[in-house]
Amino acid sequence: QPPPQPSDTRSRGEMTFLYVSSALYGVGTGIWLDALFKIKDPGVAAIMPITFGAAMPIGVFLWDDYGGPLHRGVPSSISTGLVLGAVEGIAIAGTQWQHTRDAGNDWSFQTQTTATWIMATGGGVGGWAFGEWLRPDPRSLSFIASGAAWGAISGTLFGAGVSGRDWKDAGSIAGLVGYNVGILGTGALSVAYTPSYNTQKYMWMGYGIGTLAGFLVYPFYLFVDDADVKRGLIANSLGGLAGAALGGVLTWDMRDDGDGPRTRTFKTPFDVAVLPPPPLAQSATQGLTPTRATMAPPSGLTLNALGKF
Repeated sequence: QPPPQPSDTRSRGEMTFLYVSSALYGVGTGIWLDALFKIKDPGVAAIMPITFGAAMPIGVFLWDDYGGPLHRGVPSSISTGLVLGAVEGIAIAGTQWQHTRDAGNDWSFQTQTTATWIMATGGGVGGWAFGEWLRPDPRSLSFIASGAAWGAISGTLFGAGVSGRDWKDAGSIAGLVGYNVGILGTGALSVAYTPSYNTQKYMWMGYGIGTLAGFLVYPFYLFVDDADVKRGLIANSLGGLAGAALGGVLTWDMRDDGDGPRTRTFKTPFDVAVLPPPPLAQSATQGLTPTRATMAPPSGLTLNALGKF
């Protein structure tokens, strides 16, 4: 009997995540509008963040109650998109500030908040589209968020390790690139594979252990003349990624508590069987006596292969 199909309706936990993230998005929207209109009075400036911070979760509730219920994975996708998009906007603004602050060409607060709001909004819309298309398991979204974190941390460490005197310039760019590569990589992988929370836990443990293992390279700098110890960050960067990958491989089939029996969707393209030969055809027994025809043992074996190529 095949296992029951998962429900197509969102879970209560997904909605809680969406209520919280939408409230934060509303507060951020109010701060962005305050910056655009250059509202500096604290009392007046609190109006829009409070208003939008309350209105967004209420709107989500009405959307789910009257237009829903939302599909499975959609609230988690929207929430993850809002968070990842907001972090993307902050990272872009921070990278721009890092590279232009000395020349006085860094963005104003209005531009920084605008970039953050646009990226957060785009992330939310993109998350909704991703959720409606794939109907993902919420664990896929935490995997994507983890991939973004691994990419950002390792990218920053790698950029700082290969940089020149000012490690922050290269670190900021490499961290931003790694952040996006992590999102794209784990997002593509999540289409075909959903790691359990236990698997992701061990991937994080592997990432931490691998990053710490990278420190083993530093004592060797004692024997190098005119060494740039900062290069050791490359080992920390790659060690963390290797540890996460190893943790994922070793626990790829681990299940969470409460999971049903795991079903395998992969099937070999063909099946092979070794069988006794079929009975002799009537034409092959015409020259034999009735007794010998009955007692004639079949000779050899047959190899059968059945499938699609």
